[in-house]
Amino acid sequence: LETYCSLFHFDRQSLLDGLRMFLACFRLPGEAQQIDRILQAFADSCGNSCEESSQGALKLFSDDPKRASDVAFLLSFSIIMLNTDQHNDNIREDR
Repeated sequence: LETYCSLFHFDRQSLLDGLRMFLACFRLPGEAQQIDRILQAFADSCGNSCEESSQGALKLFSDDPKRASDVAFLLSFSIIMLNTDQHNDNIREDR
């Protein structure tokens, strides 16, 4: 996964744009553990080079690569879960 993620160039892109580009290349599996591993590899790669990273223009993430990766993972996972809740017909309206 790390090698696959290194093929993407996330510099000068926001985390959201990088996530969209990354997820456009394949379909996420249904199992949460597999999604977790895929997003962790994405976060390790994108969290240190995107616009929000300490090397990017916005400089919102920590200088510590582990912390930057953790923030990128948390945001990415949250975006995917919110998107699933918004667009999945199997989710009840009252939820």
